Amino acid sequence: MRLLEHIVMEKRHEVAAASRQRPLPVLEKEIFQAPSVRTFPPNPPLPDGRPRIIAEMKRKSPSRGLIRDPYDPVGLAESYRKGGASALSVLTDAPFFGGSLEDLSRVRRSPAGETLPILRKDFIIDPYQVWESRCAGADIVLLIVRILTREELRDLLSLIRDLRMTALVETHTEDEVSRALDAGAELVGINHRDLDTLTIDLDRGEKLACMIPAGVGKVAESGLRTNADYRRMGEAGFSAVLVGEGFLSSPDPSRALEEFRGTLG
Repeated sequence: MRLLEHIVMEKRHEVAAASRQRPLPVLEKEIFQAPSVRTFPPNPPLPDGRPRIIAEMKRKSPSRGLIRDPYDPVGLAESYRKGGASALSVLTDAPFFGGSLEDLSRVRRSPAGETLPILRKDFIIDPYQVWESRCAGADIVLLIVRILTREELRDLLSLIRDLRMTALVETHTEDEVSRALDAGAELVGINHRDLDTLTIDLDRGEKLACMIPAGVGKVAESGLRTNADYRRMGEAGFSAVLVGEGFLSSPDPSRALEEFRGTLG
């Protein structure tokens, strides 16, 4: 069984268990006490033309194993805010990334979380997860085209819009970009990492970005580590980049983010 198939199978069990413990009607009531949603403009980039930076936090990953220990999401959020991030990404998958929805909720209640929009990064396969994302305080929800049917993608996009959140629709191939656009995605991510082999190809982003029309936001994901990578993605027309391991592996994530932006010194 491929890694992504294994993750999705585990996620189905997780969603079933969560919905039994906390049924959807409960979430539909809790949403009225949820924090207000902040917008993340899909376009344009920053006023100076550079891509916005979505700074990610995660304890571990299948490709790297343990990345950060001890892991302090609230402290990381503040470091990212000081470093100049435009948004925060919180991994909430537990088995493979060591995250939780409570991590996201804690970040949302923090000073940095009050300032910056928050992306829930997980393997979203069911409307239930969209509702719990909203209740936890997420502003943006990741949808991975590869693990969704066309109908599921459209339905999840519609629900995310109904709840006033933003969908980041992740793709990796030409067909997936076409499916994202056909479904009406307004913010399309291009993942340089193949989720089956975990290999990285930065050329992929430049190639696929050309398929995305003006007016649709473009986010470059994975494998970006240097200011040269950042500038390269800006030149390719990306309005935002999502970066995690390059910051998390540094003893000073705020400084690493500033170096990535090219604003240090």
